[in-house]
Amino acid sequence: MSFKHLRIMGSVRLVVVLLLLPFLFSAEKASVAGERELKSLGDGKSWQTAVYINDSDKPGPVVIVIGGVHGNEPAGARAAYQIRHWPIQKGKLIVIPQLNVAALDANTRFTPDAIDEEKDLNRNFPYLGIAEHSRGEIAKEVWQFVVDQNPDWLFDLHEGYEFNVSHQPKSGQAKSVGSTIICDVSRQSGAMTQRMLAAANQLVSDPDRQFVLKGRGPKKTTLAAAVINVLDKPAMILETTHQFQRLPVRTRQHRAMMNAALRQLGMIDADCLHLMTPAGDIKRQKSYVAVYDDSGASERGVKTVTGVLENDCDIEVAHLDARDIREEILSQFDVVLFGGGSGSKEAAAIGSVGSEAVRHFVMNGGGYVGICAGAYLCSAHYKWSLNLIDTHVFTGTKQVEGLGPKSMWYRGGVTTQRMQLTERGQDVFEEVGEHLRVRYHNGPIVSPRGMEGLNPYTVLSWFRSEKVLYPPQEGTMINTPAIVIGDYGKGKVISISPHPESTDGLESMLPSAIRAVRRMDSSDF
Repeated sequence: MSFKHLRIMGSVRLVVVLLLLPFLFSAEKASVAGERELKSLGDGKSWQTAVYINDSDKPGPVVIVIGGVHGNEPAGARAAYQIRHWPIQKGKLIVIPQLNVAALDANTRFTPDAIDEEKDLNRNFPYLGIAEHSRGEIAKEVWQFVVDQNPDWLFDLHEGYEFNVSHQPKSGQAKSVGSTIICDVSRQSGAMTQRMLAAANQLVSDPDRQFVLKGRGPKKTTLAAAVINVLDKPAMILETTHQFQRLPVRTRQHRAMMNAALRQLGMIDADCLHLMTPAGDIKRQKSYVAVYDDSGASERGVKTVTGVLENDCDIEVAHLDARDIREEILSQFDVVLFGGGSGSKEAAAIGSVGSEAVRHFVMNGGGYVGICAGAYLCSAHYKWSLNLIDTHVFTGTKQVEGLGPKSMWYRGGVTTQRMQLTERGQDVFEEVGEHLRVRYHNGPIVSPRGMEGLNPYTVLSWFRSEKVLYPPQEGTMINTPAIVIGDYGKGKVISISPHPESTDGLESMLPSAIRAVRRMDSSDF
């Protein structure tokens, strides 16, 4: 189930799970290889959200992990969504990845359409002497659920905007809580906190971005404060920092802190820091897609790709940066996707080790989807190319009268071009017509390279018009391949020059491309 569809599908899956409950508990309790979605909160309401309960059926702590309380803090939600897959050895792990689904969808801190005094969901919980009861529908139901679970620990994953260590607030402003662990040191042991700080800071090289402890406790009427104050149980708020850090960095920091906490509690006995997908047969239920999100990749493009993929209930997305492009991490996924931006910068960021990891991943059955810059990257043209598909790129420099030397790959700003699907393309992209108009922004113009060791590609669509900026480009784009597919070892590669994912009415072509190349052999996991 995709990140965005947790609430939409929650009630349907709940019914199915309840019907199958005896089988789930008899067949899967012996395994600790994945999450069990057993219920949802707010059934039938606009804020309905899924709850994942992974019960080891062995005595141990009950731990609740919350993400997405504030909608403009996506790293906590995504990290929680990944942590739900972790295998536990004892106790019970309960994860609510998207507590405030409407705010996450709107990318706003506050709950849309809530009355003013209830807009900040994390100020609506009880606190002795201040608020006897929770305020608002979401907080009331969530709090009752927490009380019923009677957790031994609660961890609430958040994001600050600036780094606490280096942030210098202006007069009257509060200091940012970015990159902090907020807890009440008077009510809990410091051993876990120190282990979590060390785990997070092991990932941080800049002293100005180090994680620090804020030990006076969470603000009153927050969910974590309610657990401490009302239930007399330990709770923490874990804050990463949004400023200057892309999503994979922040989710990795959250995972590092939670990995340290759960190991301290004895709930996991192996390092789960890089575990983002489930293991075992449960993995076959969806396509798991790693989207590259680092230097060279357009942040706007990554956001568009992610939104399109997460509209498909059969696809689950994780964001990887260059540090993650390694064989042991890629092997968790069915498909890796490199989107728009700069192919050369993407190649430079992942380096030779990352490039070899991608090739090994595809060679052993993984899928690769490259869009625009990602299509340049997978080509067999440049010294920095991955050489995954036998495409030569029309490029080079030519003299243009009155303008001097000009690069031929560059054709100017965004345009709409005509594209025609082949018969094979119509099979792959059966949800759209044969003749299409698609957004184009300097994607590669390709032809066969004839590189030894690479199989010929198959054309899925042709450009039937062209964008020309300089006279030497005339006639070089029209009737050339727009989308091609090819085999590389046991895997498949799709190279997409235009941008169907950002073209109204063609967005579904991207999930179709994922399904066309996804890893199908479960023995590869």
